[in-house]
Amino acid sequence: MKLAALPETQLFPLDPHATDVLEEGRRLRERGSLVPVIIDGGVRAWATAHRDVAEAVLGGRHFRKNPTHWADLQTGRIPRDWGLLEFIALPGMLNEDGGRHRKLRGLVSKAFTPRRVEGLRPRITDIVQHLIADLSTTAPGEYIDLRSRFAFELPMQVICHLFGLDPATSSTLARDYTRIHDSRSAPEDVAAGKAGVAAVISQLIADKRRRPGDDLTSALIAATGGEDATLDDELLLYTLMLFLFAGHETTTNLITNAIKALTDHTDQMKRVREGAIPINDIVEETLRWNGPINTVMFRYAAEDITVPGTNVTVRAGEAVVICLAATGRDAQAFGPDADTFDATRQALAHLAFGHGAHYCIGAPLARMMAATALAALVEHIDVDRTGAPTSRPISSYSSNCDTALWARVRARTHAAAAA
Repeated sequence: MKLAALPETQLFPLDPHATDVLEEGRRLRERGSLVPVIIDGGVRAWATAHRDVAEAVLGGRHFRKNPTHWADLQTGRIPRDWGLLEFIALPGMLNEDGGRHRKLRGLVSKAFTPRRVEGLRPRITDIVQHLIADLSTTAPGEYIDLRSRFAFELPMQVICHLFGLDPATSSTLARDYTRIHDSRSAPEDVAAGKAGVAAVISQLIADKRRRPGDDLTSALIAATGGEDATLDDELLLYTLMLFLFAGHETTTNLITNAIKALTDHTDQMKRVREGAIPINDIVEETLRWNGPINTVMFRYAAEDITVPGTNVTVRAGEAVVICLAATGRDAQAFGPDADTFDATRQALAHLAFGHGAHYCIGAPLARMMAATALAALVEHIDVDRTGAPTSRPISSYSSNCDTALWARVRARTHAAAAA
């Protein structure tokens, strides 16, 4: 049966406020491997919280990323002012398929090389050291927000450095970016923030065309593909904005969720400090257990397809939502203790960075930033969340994290570190 023909009473409502992403994922898995859902605004889709079904959709040759394949959008069932449409229809490699996607990703890969990522390690270490030093000055007993003071700052400073922005312009970009993501911002402030970010990046592109440097922006400008294909200013703008919006939010969420997991599991914090658990394993288990991304919207069926691992036929033009964070709690994939945070489980089969042709190109950098930040925090800072103010989840279909992580922090003494 087609999605459009299903009565609304049969549709599972996905919470636009992400009140409890993981509980929602559990209820979805109980409903089935692929469930008809309704999204804010009355939009209909299929959704899965099963890891193997998600992999089949993300890597399946019968599914597309470009919204031109979405029947409801093409026939006008989706309002053109629907709030999520701006991101879903963003130009650039994020929403392209096939040869067009390979060409754009190839151009980006020529600029964003493993060597460039590895070259950021000293800068990342330096930024983390300064952030740790700042945390060490916190007054005894004072609660601070580790998300804004630590997890937010590291990827923002790294991305600005990667882009080749000077410090003054970096602060402008950070200010406008914050206006977009601050839940207290009025709609006009969000719009002004978006315009400000676009203006900063557009000016950066113009500056780097005149005076190239050793940075990602200059490398993207210089990148060429077959038949001298290049990125024009519009694609450069959207590519850099993708790096900013996707790369910053996910890394901030990852670091925040990892700190929360470690402070909630003091036995594993102790074992990390003893050297019994590598910090990279904390990163990977966080990605599985409480990953930074709530959902991936969307994949569209290019033809009628019965999805592997299900008895559901998705019709051509119908959309599928991947409940990405919830797939990490799938007991069929990760065992009966999938709800347990256990950094010794070697959870590399998670899908936190996606799968297939659209696997996150920034995954190595996100892992490096998270591991460097967590290693320094564990070594130098005691984090106490006892009695801390609570915070609500980010109200979003895309992010999986709390709006803040309040804690008291204290610099570790040599005696405490050695104990």
